[in-house]
Parts: sequence; C-alpha cells; structure tokens
Amino acid sequence: MAKNTIRRPPQPAPQKKQRRRLQLATWLNDFIGLDRLFGEDNAWPIRYIDRILWVTGLLIIYIFLNHNAERLVRRIQRAKNQTDELRAQATVLQADFDKSGKQSEISKRVAELGIADSQTPPHKIVVKSDEY
Repeated sequence: MAKNTIRRPPQPAPQKKQRRRLQLATWLNDFIGLDRLFGEDNAWPIRYIDRILWVTGLLIIYIFLNHNAERLVRRIQRAKNQTDELRAQATVLQADFDKSGKQSEISKRVAELGIADSQTPPHKIVVKSDEY
C-alpha cells in the first residue's frame, strides 16, 4: 500500500557566491594609481591592500597599547618608591614622638625652666570601703 506524502517544490541548485568587489583597492588604484607603482601585471598588493591596511592598523594599536602599558608600569614603580619613602619618614617621626613623651626627655626640657623632678617617691592614698 502506498503512503501519502506532501509534494515539495524542487529547490534550485545553490549558486556560487560572488566575490566581493575590492572597493578600497579600486578607489586607491583610481586615486593614487597603484597599478603604475607595482606594475599592471603584478596586482597582488592592490588585491590585498585592505588586508595589508587592517594588519597595519592592528600593529599600530598593539604598539600604542605596549607603550601605554610601559608608561603605566613606570608610574606604578614611581608611586611605590614614594610610598616607601613616606612610610620610612612616618616611622622615624613616630619614633621621635614616642621618645619625646618619655619622662626622661620631658625632665630634660623642663630643667631649663627650673622645674625638677621630686626626689621623694609618691605615697599611696588608701580609702577604706566604710569611709566611702
């Protein structure tokens, strides 16, 4: 027994894609006359001029980014050196400040004013709990 199937219209055969026209190469050839420069029989530079310009543009961008990265690394190194110097200065200043707050250093400074440390030790004040 035969099966019922849907008839489909025949599909046309696939056509070859047309090569795109090199508009940039044609324009440069008309404007500059590249065929005179390379010769009419040697057309490969004209045919691939768009690719050559693309690779050249990529190389320029690569060089620019490389220089930019090197400049950034130099700036980071300079900032790091400045930070280290400032940290060392802060450490020295902190040590001087800590030293100037000691009793011996304060007594040296106030000795010029005629004030001296007492020679008797301090006595302890004791408050009893029932007095309070």
